[in-house]
Amino acid sequence: MIVVSAFRPLSTLELVLWQVVSLALGLYGSYRFGQNAARDAARDIIRPHARSAIRRVLSWQYSLQRLSRRIQDFQADSQDQRLDVIQAIIHEQIPTGRSVIEDWRDVAPGDVDEVLEQWPKRWEFEENGNSD
Repeated sequence: MIVVSAFRPLSTLELVLWQVVSLALGLYGSYRFGQNAARDAARDIIRPHARSAIRRVLSWQYSLQRLSRRIQDFQADSQDQRLDVIQAIIHEQIPTGRSVIEDWRDVAPGDVDEVLEQWPKRWEFEENGNSD
């Protein structure tokens, strides 16, 4: 359009076509920019929640493990079938926690990995009778 307009005046049809093309490109560019900006904003809003959610899930999993060990201790003393049922329920919950962690890893992989890396050190500290 620029080259043609340098040599002759553009017709009304050419000007309208140029405006339609410009409008379409502008709308497409705005859509793509807005889509990326919204995705980045959503990640920034969700990211702080990822760390606390992973800590809660890990705490829940360790609680289930402690409960499972306790039930095993009780099972050694008694042969109550109800303890087997409770133990089975507990063991069914553990994959749910792993699934939740993987779901959060899809949203904030770096944050999840950082919490998972720091968690064993923190857990050992708390297991020894200390607290933060």
